Amino acid sequence: MAMAVTTVRGENKMRTGNKPPPALELSDEIRLGLRLLAKLARIAEQACQSTGISLPQYRLLSEIATSPSRASHLATRLGVTRPTLTSLVNGLEHAGLMVRVPVLTDRRGIQLRATNEGLAAVSRAETALAERMRGLASPAHLTDVTSLARHMSNTLAQQAASSKKTSGRPRHSKDRKFKLRFPTVG
Repeated sequence: MAMAVTTVRGENKMRTGNKPPPALELSDEIRLGLRLLAKLARIAEQACQSTGISLPQYRLLSEIATSPSRASHLATRLGVTRPTLTSLVNGLEHAGLMVRVPVLTDRRGIQLRATNEGLAAVSRAETALAERMRGLASPAHLTDVTSLARHMSNTLAQQAASSKKTSGRPRHSKDRKFKLRFPTVG
């Protein structure tokens, strides 16, 4: 029998066999929900791809479809890194689906704006997504699905607002000492 040593919070724990460490206890309902989310994400990706854009591109375009947004805020709202956002923006800009517009009050700031072609892409993707959703939920359950979607959207918005309040830290603490180092010449 194989032995493995796992370090948990500084303590070494012995395990036997090839079993992974014990997982968080999940109810059958939660496990079903998690697996459903994974399947729905794949369905959404396929629906978007059938219209010529990816799911991440749709997410970005749908964020800026109703109002332009600063690039610096979008990465956080979309839950992507800045390099990922830059890649998405470059691809959408190259395809003519969005443009970068300077922020008048901030010379370094950039706003992202959907073009008419970008708005049309959002509309096509949403039509494809709606068709797939209608095919998954019977008309009798559509009200339940809509109610659940509203509830989850509100919860996500509240969590985003809450995390925005707690993450607003200054870049440089007054207590921190910064040392400038210059290369020696000679």
